[in-house]
Amino acid sequence: MSGSDRYIMIVYNSQFMSAIDNGGSVPDEAAAGADDQTDKDDEYSRRNFMKTAAAVGGVAATGSLAGCSSGGNDDGSGGGSNNGGNDDGSDGGSDGTSEQDFLWWTMRGYIPAETNAIKDAASGFEDAADANVNVTTEVITWDQIFQEWSASLEGRSMPNVSEMACEHAVDFGNRGAARPNTELFNQYDDWYETIGNWGKFDGDFWGIPWFMELRTSHINMNLMDEAGVSSIPETWEELIEAGQAVSQNTDAAGFTTPGAQDFTTGQNIAAFTAQSDGGFYSVNEDGTWNVDIDSPASLFAHLWTLSLREQWDIAPGGWGGIDSTSGEELYRSGRSGITHQPTDLARSLIDPQEGVNEENAELAEATELAPMPAGPNGESHSFMGGSCLAAFNSNVSNHDPGQSVGDNFIDYMTQPEQLNAYFPVSAPNFLPVRTGQEEMELFTDNPTKVPDSWLEARLEQAPNAVRYGISSAKQAAPFLGSFEGASVGYSAAISGMIGAEQDPKSALRSMANNARSQINDADYFDFTVEEKDSGPSLDDAPDSVQKWITGDGVPQIYNPYE
Repeated sequence: MSGSDRYIMIVYNSQFMSAIDNGGSVPDEAAAGADDQTDKDDEYSRRNFMKTAAAVGGVAATGSLAGCSSGGNDDGSGGGSNNGGNDDGSDGGSDGTSEQDFLWWTMRGYIPAETNAIKDAASGFEDAADANVNVTTEVITWDQIFQEWSASLEGRSMPNVSEMACEHAVDFGNRGAARPNTELFNQYDDWYETIGNWGKFDGDFWGIPWFMELRTSHINMNLMDEAGVSSIPETWEELIEAGQAVSQNTDAAGFTTPGAQDFTTGQNIAAFTAQSDGGFYSVNEDGTWNVDIDSPASLFAHLWTLSLREQWDIAPGGWGGIDSTSGEELYRSGRSGITHQPTDLARSLIDPQEGVNEENAELAEATELAPMPAGPNGESHSFMGGSCLAAFNSNVSNHDPGQSVGDNFIDYMTQPEQLNAYFPVSAPNFLPVRTGQEEMELFTDNPTKVPDSWLEARLEQAPNAVRYGISSAKQAAPFLGSFEGASVGYSAAISGMIGAEQDPKSALRSMANNARSQINDADYFDFTVEEKDSGPSLDDAPDSVQKWITGDGVPQIYNPYE
């Protein structure tokens, strides 16, 4: 993802990986998995990209790198796996004939300062490495990466290391293309909880977490003052109270979380579900999985979200059509008091190097960032995006400098000296993945023009980050990436409730049964999960949320089943 905090969950289907097993041909059907990314100027939607990614399944097994032969764009977002060092999308490297050539791919192609800092850090590995290696950095943005991965698997010309989500690393590993990074992962014991489970599968850890990005509450303190709200909300109760004050006393919506079928929509729902003592998956002691997308806790979280409009009237008008991009615009135009979004929004107001954006100077000065207010379980959970670095096996890679070189490169790029080189230009988006990294320069002696309070709020939220299936299941699985894409970040149910007035229980069951179907079709599981045709019931919701159902001392949720 760019220096942006938006998390575009690109649909990734494990069928891409079957090119390894079927002699290089790619199946006709393809979908995708995900990670954070955005460039405000990129003219593609998440849905359009899903269609593009799916079309990759039709690439013929010609042995050529379809989609990989063109040069890079001027913004650094291009280049294919056969390009050497040049002034387009790649950096450094040799003519591709040396045994010690080393190629890695990153998706950091949206913010030039960030791209350049990461390239510079990576080039330093040539001096730091024990072996004599020529490092080539290629920038392939998220709207291109699945085409590139698919075509490069056909041609057995993958990079030695690639940025990705850990779910992708698990899927690549399951198919024999990537190798585990368990030994390196186990060198540290201070991973944040969700990060520490992100790449766990089948007794190994796949990929090494590189950085985290979080959804964060952006608060317009001018609107809060105008509405008579004196402090930033710290609980759901205070959020609703503040939201109602803003909605009733100003021309702005009180609270905005996207309502359209959009990845940020589902990501926030995943966090709300965690705050309701629920999750989307769980794993039994015997290793079998349960799908909890249609659990009572999930039903409550979806109804709580729906209550923002139906019960408390603090959601924006036209909510069903508001995705993360239009939600950001609502905030920038002064029409939303509080919005929970990726910090692309914050960065558009204050650049870490250039400072305040003069076009939004008043709003920039009025904006504070804060963790998501604590939910019924007392925790301030928020959704976690981010990236890991994963190493490919030599049987699918273009170069073979030896496995240790790839592993050492991953270790090198995640050390403090390198993090200090590119975290500041990525502020406030990039966050640590371990507690020990909280001592890096950005968070102890802020060298940027981003306010200290913004960084402090982000760092406070980091240990409580949650992620779709990872947080509740405490591990990953190959199907998670593809389902996150197929459900548009688990937003299918809530967007149907908001925009099409779908029955909440039916919408949740439909999404959950789709996940069960993916598990049942997976060849790496030897169990099946029974689909459901009834439920869930709020009567079985966790004790922590019952007072919200009855309105006992807290605002009562909208309940169409009373």
